[in-house]
Amino acid sequence: MDRESFEKLKALAQQGHTKSQFRLGMQYIQQDDCGQGMRWLERASTMGDMQALFQLAIMYYDGVGTLPNLTKGVELLKEVVANNDPAFSYLIPHAHYNLGMAAFMGYGMKQDDKVAEHYWLLAGKEGDPDGSVAAQAQLGMYYTRRDTKDLKKAFYWHYFAAENGSLESKGALGVMYYRGTGTTVNKELAFKCLCEASEAGSLFAQGNLLVTIMRAVCLLGLHIVPGV
Repeated sequence: MDRESFEKLKALAQQGHTKSQFRLGMQYIQQDDCGQGMRWLERASTMGDMQALFQLAIMYYDGVGTLPNLTKGVELLKEVVANNDPAFSYLIPHAHYNLGMAAFMGYGMKQDDKVAEHYWLLAGKEGDPDGSVAAQAQLGMYYTRRDTKDLKKAFYWHYFAAENGSLESKGALGVMYYRGTGTTVNKELAFKCLCEASEAGSLFAQGNLLVTIMRAVCLLGLHIVPGV
């Protein structure tokens, strides 16, 4: 943003324009002036801007521009999910995802797997693209853990997370198709998922694709000639 645009934005923010206060706060943060940034975000949040409140929650939780305050971060995230303004509904799945991570790790609230699962299910929105893809992928992993294992649910959530753009879940889906984990064996779909995730840069998928190819080579009794 050039100087003239910045000054215009600052003037609007000083006049009480809430969206401008949020934008100004983010501009200061991008300029590594987190103190000023947080002050403008605080002003915007008191005027009902949930974007500002969500950003403040993450900053307090992660200790960006301030000392870490996990409890305050969690409290602000809960305020975001309690807000009924439809203009900010898109933030709610992301806030639910972060609350789930807080409960799962026991940071800012008591550690509780069931509470984490509850928040992630809310965030995942039954696989809807408008839900949190991170939560969908997290649920896929959650249901493969020894203590919370449900492989059909794991496949369900990895499937939708992959459909919604998660490379990690696309790779996991390839492995699940290959092994018949939570679904029927489908080598063609396994190869397709692993190839797509590999081409997009997933190291997990690349490693598993290599293993899959080597197994196929061994089963066919073929020999790989270096450099050919």
